[in-house]
Amino acid sequence: MALSLVVTACSGPGNLFGSKKAPDNRPVIAASFYPIAEIVQRVAGDDVQLLQLNPAGKEPHETDLSAQQLVELSKADVVFYLGDGFQPSVEKAIKSLPTSVKAIDVLKSADVVRVSPFDDTNRFGNDPHVWLDPANMTKIAMAVSDSITSLLPNASALAQRLSDYSDELDSVGTLMDTRFASCERRELVTAHDAFGYFAQRAGLTTIAISGIDPSTEPSAKELEAIAKIARENNVATVFFEEILPKEFADTVAKAIGANTDSINAVETISQDDLVAGATYISIMKENITKVAAGLGCK
Repeated sequence: MALSLVVTACSGPGNLFGSKKAPDNRPVIAASFYPIAEIVQRVAGDDVQLLQLNPAGKEPHETDLSAQQLVELSKADVVFYLGDGFQPSVEKAIKSLPTSVKAIDVLKSADVVRVSPFDDTNRFGNDPHVWLDPANMTKIAMAVSDSITSLLPNASALAQRLSDYSDELDSVGTLMDTRFASCERRELVTAHDAFGYFAQRAGLTTIAISGIDPSTEPSAKELEAIAKIARENNVATVFFEEILPKEFADTVAKAIGANTDSINAVETISQDDLVAGATYISIMKENITKVAAGLGCK
C-alpha cells in the first residue's frame, strides 16, 4: 500500500516523487523503474523518500528524463538502475550525476542469462528481464539492503523487512517450481521476449515473436518460423502484454488456430493496477495461473 501511494503521486512522465526540499531529512533513494522501486519500498519502508524515474504504465525502455528530473535526481543519495542498455537515456543521465549520488547497477547482483535464437534470427545478447525470476528479486533486494544500511536509523527493522519480503518472493519461486511439473506443452509463446527468466525457472521453453526491445518488429520470415514451431508443438495459447501492440500475437495465433491471453512483465504495471493494490507478488501469481492454463498443466 505504501508503494501504491507513492506511485499515485506521479501524474505524468515528467514527475519524480519527493525531493530533499521535503521538511524531513530522510534519505532520497531513486529507482529507475517499477520492480526496483517496489524492492526499495519493501526493504526501506518509510525510512526513505522514493523517487521512481519511470512513470506507471510506461515502457521503461523508452524513459527520457527531463531537465527538471535531472535536477531532482541530482539530490538523491542513491540511485538503483538496471544497466547494460536497458534504459539508455537513464544510464546516460546517471553518468552525468555528481559524485555525491551513489549509482548502483542492480543487474550486477542478479544471475544474467544470454538470449539464444531458436531459429536463424540471430537474436543474441544478455536478457535484462532478470526480475521475472523471484530468486533474482531476492538477490537485488539483498543488494539494496546492503547499500542503504548505513543511511537508515534502524538496521534491525531493515533486516526484518528484507526477511519478510524475501519469504514472499521465495513462496512465488516455489510455486513456479511446482506448478509446471506436469503440463501438456512446455513451449511458452510470447509477443515480447521478456519471459526467458520466468520460463527458465518454470522449466519451460520460450518462443518470442519480437525481441528484447518490444519496439523491434519481427519480419515476415520470423513470423513464419515462429508459427511453424508453434504449430509443431501444438501451442494452444499465444501470450501478449496489454500495454504493447497485440497484432503479431494475433497473427501467429490465427495462423496456428490458437487462443491469445495476456500476461504481465511487471515493468509496465499500470497506475490503475497500483491503485487497486497490485504488486510484483500478485502479478507473478496471476502470470503463473494463466501460463499454467495455457500450457494445459495439471
